[in-house]
Amino acid sequence: MSVSDSPRVGAPAWRSLSSALARPRLFACLDRGSTLTVIDAPPGFGKRTLVAGWLHRGGAPDHTIVWVPELTASGDGDLSERVLEVLVDHPAVEVATDGPDDSPFERVVGTFRDLESPCLLVLACVSPQNSAEVLEGTLRLLDHCPRLDAIVCLPGNSTDMTEVVLRGIDSTYVPAADLAFTVEETTTLLRDAGPERSDSECEVVCRVLGGVPTLVSAAAVVARSRPQRLIDSRGLPTPALARLVRTYVENRLDELDDAHREFAFSVAAAHSVTADRAAELTGTADAEASLAMLAAAGLVMDSPFDDPRTWRWPDAVRSCVLDISRREHPGRVDALLVELARAHRDAGKPAEASIYAVEAGDWETAVAIVEESWARMVDSSFDVLVKVLRQIPDRELDDHPSVQAGRALFTQMLDEHSILHASLPTDPDELAELGKTRGAAQAVYVATVQTLTLRVSGEFGEAARLTLLLRPLVHSILEHRPDDLGPQLPLLRVQWAITLQLAGYLTESTTVFRRAYRGAYAASIAFVIQNAAGSSALNWAVTGDNPRAREWLRTESNAEPTEGRWGEMVKVGGRVASTLVHLDSLELDRAAGYLDELGVPRVSEELWGFVAYGRAYYNLTTGNAYDGLTELHRLIASHHDLFDRGAFSRILLGAAEIDLQLALGNGNLARALTEESPQNHPMLVVTNARVELFTGHPDVALKKLKRVPWTECGFPRAHLEALLVEASAHLDLDEKDAAVRSWQRACTLAEALGNRRAFTTLAQGVARRLAELGGPTVPGEPIGSVFTEPVTHVELSRRETDVLELLALGSTHADIAKKLFVSHNTIKTQLRSIYRKLGVHTRVEAIGRARDLRLLPVRRSL
Repeated sequence: MSVSDSPRVGAPAWRSLSSALARPRLFACLDRGSTLTVIDAPPGFGKRTLVAGWLHRGGAPDHTIVWVPELTASGDGDLSERVLEVLVDHPAVEVATDGPDDSPFERVVGTFRDLESPCLLVLACVSPQNSAEVLEGTLRLLDHCPRLDAIVCLPGNSTDMTEVVLRGIDSTYVPAADLAFTVEETTTLLRDAGPERSDSECEVVCRVLGGVPTLVSAAAVVARSRPQRLIDSRGLPTPALARLVRTYVENRLDELDDAHREFAFSVAAAHSVTADRAAELTGTADAEASLAMLAAAGLVMDSPFDDPRTWRWPDAVRSCVLDISRREHPGRVDALLVELARAHRDAGKPAEASIYAVEAGDWETAVAIVEESWARMVDSSFDVLVKVLRQIPDRELDDHPSVQAGRALFTQMLDEHSILHASLPTDPDELAELGKTRGAAQAVYVATVQTLTLRVSGEFGEAARLTLLLRPLVHSILEHRPDDLGPQLPLLRVQWAITLQLAGYLTESTTVFRRAYRGAYAASIAFVIQNAAGSSALNWAVTGDNPRAREWLRTESNAEPTEGRWGEMVKVGGRVASTLVHLDSLELDRAAGYLDELGVPRVSEELWGFVAYGRAYYNLTTGNAYDGLTELHRLIASHHDLFDRGAFSRILLGAAEIDLQLALGNGNLARALTEESPQNHPMLVVTNARVELFTGHPDVALKKLKRVPWTECGFPRAHLEALLVEASAHLDLDEKDAAVRSWQRACTLAEALGNRRAFTTLAQGVARRLAELGGPTVPGEPIGSVFTEPVTHVELSRRETDVLELLALGSTHADIAKKLFVSHNTIKTQLRSIYRKLGVHTRVEAIGRARDLRLLPVRRSL
């Protein structure tokens, strides 16, 4: 915002207004044009800057502005005298004539009545001593001047507004909490000050400083002169900013008398406090009045709309007050912190209790709270848990392996943490014996952190191997020492199940998810309940068992919704499952709705491969194979670190890419992909067989399908598609009876699974021909094919391939004939055949086309 060259008459303009932050949300409050607007905040909250900026921006455009800069005296008469002084010097106001018996009040009223335009009276600075009298005098003026509006800036002592309400005056009340900078405003201010600041840093600055405008503005000054971070790794102000906060706090404390200063030192033990709690902490009889005094000093903030009314400290301000209190009264505030930790623990508030215990240095209590409330804090107070874990000294965790492991995981110390160097025995009997010992739980925690470390680094196969190794150990612990794992078990099980899921061990993963669900249900851990249910549905949906997927989706829908940090994360599995289930039933609009909710998976999304799989098959089914292939390649590139050979995403997306290439008619590319993929996974076996079918090799397709025991493989969708490939292959080979048998089995299985999409994998007209031979018809409306016919497929003989490879190496015709021991004419004949098959006319075109079709190795750029 900038002040115009022709500033508003009656409104002051000072240099800092030109760089003041525009605040549309507060300007909107002033734009309401209420008869009375009360802005109630202590010094440093930018009351005058707000009103002046709004006026220069064009606020109250039809009003004459009467700005009263300061009111220090008390009483109604003194208000009138001060307003009259301003009116006398106002360039746009003619003061009413002074009669022999006129009081200052009558002259002010007469002046406002004589004005042709409405008037806005701004009382820009009211002292705490006379705020009530000034407000009463303002109301009296408003009663006598129908065309007068007023903005009164009070000092933040929460003056009683009851009289305003009872009189029915149109009013707007703006407390200090509303003047505090929001995260968005803090971000704008800091980024305008200089080097780019991350969203997270700006958010922490706003929280630590409580949004207090003068402190946030000071942070912007520091940011302008020092490009380094404003907040350190512990979430505390760095020295330069801390010095400014300390100066602010010391100045505010110096304004208090001794009694209120001592009151501040004691009440600072609490992050937020009601009058009753302040009375308990300090023994002060009129605690509410004392808290109002701290608010007027700019140390705490409250909102009169809270019930009960609650005063809150900005984090950095409170830290400074605590430091001064400890220096002047050693031990007193720490004793109060211990008492607050106990009270919150007894009240079932572990997050608050753990913070107070850490601030008091009561490590034993802090560790005990974390251990007993681990699951609850991960669910609803994760940021607090991380803060507490970071501050507990290492020596206090020697006998607490669960807390030690949690800190290694959640505070991102995975690479250097000592527990990662431990290893489990591999013999099941040794693991069972270990489960009987006191250190068994620690071994489980250590191994879990290790699996998560492997998972984060993309080593899914090794992570799954280690996870499966835990089974006999956990079974033994539950049999011999069940209390050792405690409330963390559902959380651990969810992590084990996700690890197995990402590695493609879907059967084992589903079993562990089910156990996690039961444990979380018993312990009321909402986010684990929803995560386990949705992820179970995902496993069944990926295999194609849609009835079971729908069952778990119903269970997920009945769970208590998860909000906060985990809210969106735990919904991913269920949304992908819903996408696949609705795709199979060809309810494409509903599938599209779930894909819209999922969006494009972020780099940090562990289930990105499952999301990409759903998006790819949606594009295939809706006839957008090219878009699907482009998006698939983009997602693989952005998640390449998680696309290791041990990742199940390679199976999922390998199958999807083969089908997309086949749908685009790229038979050679589809075949090349089949040769690069594993040859025994049911999902890939069926796509590989489909490539053989569509490129004219039905006999090879049947041979490939025999690699899998389909009724036992655990992938019913792949089984269904395999039966359809069998039926088509037998039909192409004129084996009609075998074709009808496979077709009948496919139709029966499709009905049981609720799967109509599988029939889109048939070539056009195949379903009709099989029905004419005596097989059942596809239920519902006719279903088209997603695959283009004919599929482009070039096959070269062994000798033609040899010639082409030598040609690509730059050999002449004579050289090729010599190396292959044939005549020059034979090479010419073979080259003509190669050019004809590739649809080209020159050596260069032939080599390029062959590489495109994967008939030659693709040259890799350095």
